[in-house]
Amino acid sequence: MKKIEALYISDVHLGSKGSKAVELLEVLKNYEPEKLFIVGDFIDGWLLKKRHYWPQEHTNVVRKVLSYAKKGTQVYYITGNHDEFLRSYENLDFGNITVLDEIIDDGIWIVHGDKYDSVVMYNKWIAVLGSIGYELVIYLNEAIKRIRRILGLRPRSFSKWVKAKVKGAVAFIDSFEFTLAAEAMNRDCYTIICGHIHTPADRVINGVRYMNTGDWIESYSYITKENGKLILHKNETR
Repeated sequence: MKKIEALYISDVHLGSKGSKAVELLEVLKNYEPEKLFIVGDFIDGWLLKKRHYWPQEHTNVVRKVLSYAKKGTQVYYITGNHDEFLRSYENLDFGNITVLDEIIDDGIWIVHGDKYDSVVMYNKWIAVLGSIGYELVIYLNEAIKRIRRILGLRPRSFSKWVKAKVKGAVAFIDSFEFTLAAEAMNRDCYTIICGHIHTPADRVINGVRYMNTGDWIESYSYITKENGKLILHKNETR
């Protein structure tokens, strides 16, 4: 296992049929971080309220996180909109696991980002319906990928293609990124790590380094801090 200062993951959506828990577990096995930051939506409480889905693979990921904590890794669980039920436990410390809404660590502002999404904040019922619809799109994604593999073609993400083509979605992502960068500056932070929009990114916006961990539905992406350097790792849809 590779020893690193920190590991950042988000939007795993355990409890969702689209969650790539097996692939995430393989990544977790490769690292021994001093700190683990779970940047929201680790558990998909919205979907679990609608129906029960929790395979052994999802339990294995939770066990790995608990194993990290037991062996001395400080785990920071930063809540998101899909696991907002944990916000009532904010600032509680469970051994080496701390539940937070946001945190500034070594000058880096770390937050899920849903509180800066107007759809989630003011039209939650639309966001919930969108979450259910997104899971259906993921089913379609998997079917398209299987067909393309059979035909000998490179797998492509249908949902990412739609996101890239719909001007409103592109404008939303741009707005989200600029808003988070501005909020980071308000906190005297010049690096932000967030999640929420399932779009891995590492770019500079008005002097602020904006990093998005992406997700474990399609992007298989995460961030590490090694020798003081932040690195975005992503393995686009397979």
